[in-house]
Amino acid sequence: MSESLSKDNKPVKKQAYRLYAQYVLVGAALGAYYGFFYRPTENTVLFISVVLLSLLSALLVTVIQIWKKGYSFKQILVVYLKSFVMFFLFLLMLWARPMVQEWGGKGLLIAFTTITGALIGFTMGLKPKPVTAKITENKK
Repeated sequence: MSESLSKDNKPVKKQAYRLYAQYVLVGAALGAYYGFFYRPTENTVLFISVVLLSLLSALLVTVIQIWKKGYSFKQILVVYLKSFVMFFLFLLMLWARPMVQEWGGKGLLIAFTTITGALIGFTMGLKPKPVTAKITENKK
């Protein structure tokens, strides 16, 4: 881990993160599902609705997650941004499917939705590593 100095010249360790691969795999599988079984429709959705729904959904999820837990502003912001990215990527994937299929056919559509699903899974699966106190034992 990299260390930096705090205001009182004590080393400060940066938070390490762990990626849970099952989230990436499940996200990719769900993305592939949305690509394989996509059927074009006549209805269109405005891009602004993707952004607004993402903002609103992230706000709602953040309020539910922080309710009575005493998070700092930084932690609340991280929860909100992570939720926003997850919802925005998902809704963007759904919004862009007709265009992607028109540009590159079914194969590109499946690749696009699978990669987007994996990115959503990556966003969900990136968690801070638990901090454990290091115990040093002197063996003689």
